[in-house]
Amino acid sequence: MTIPSTHAEIEQIYLTTELSNCKSLCITACQSGDGVTSIASALAERYLLAGYKTLLVDLNMFHPAFRKLSLHSGKTIKEHWIEDSYNHRLFTGITIPNDSSKQLAYKDPSVMKGLIEKWLNHFERIIIDTSPLLKINRNNIPAQNVASACEKTILIVRGGITTINQIETAISLLKLETISLLGTVLNKKEQTPLNQELICTFRKIPFISKTLRDKIESWLLKNTFLS
Repeated sequence: MTIPSTHAEIEQIYLTTELSNCKSLCITACQSGDGVTSIASALAERYLLAGYKTLLVDLNMFHPAFRKLSLHSGKTIKEHWIEDSYNHRLFTGITIPNDSSKQLAYKDPSVMKGLIEKWLNHFERIIIDTSPLLKINRNNIPAQNVASACEKTILIVRGGITTINQIETAISLLKLETISLLGTVLNKKEQTPLNQELICTFRKIPFISKTLRDKIESWLLKNTFLS
């Protein structure tokens, strides 16, 4: 899924992070496929449009979305380029290290905090795409460890898919003094809006006249709360 960087909701996230003076942002979710990479990429593009030197870091070991590139220009090698495997967009970024000892070090919050401070010497904004909070195994870098090293954290919730129990478990993992949860983003890509569900229901009622049905549908479509 590709989200435009000029999308109204991306603009809201961007403004929220800027108003909170956030320079390092962790984006995570309960499960894989909730839209973390799409939102991280769109937000990185929004930062770039604002003129910020931005670093996109892929630490999602469960389902990495980026691959490292080395772009040659004559004898010069431009480092820190990564490519989105899905839509082939390029970003200035860092992918998961291949060295197992470095992967283990990344699991240490103090090491991660030191890396972020080092990256901030060269970049104005940092966005980190993490493994899902509830996908706990020996290979993944725990998302809560990354969150504790970043200034702010955003939790992505997939509407119609993510359960209340999953959200509660995820929130409990983020309830640490060192983690500042900026907010939650509801991804409704796979969730039918309530007004559309109501329209489908009304169309199944035989005794409602077409004129009345059209008026009801028109009102439902204009209702921003139900949409």
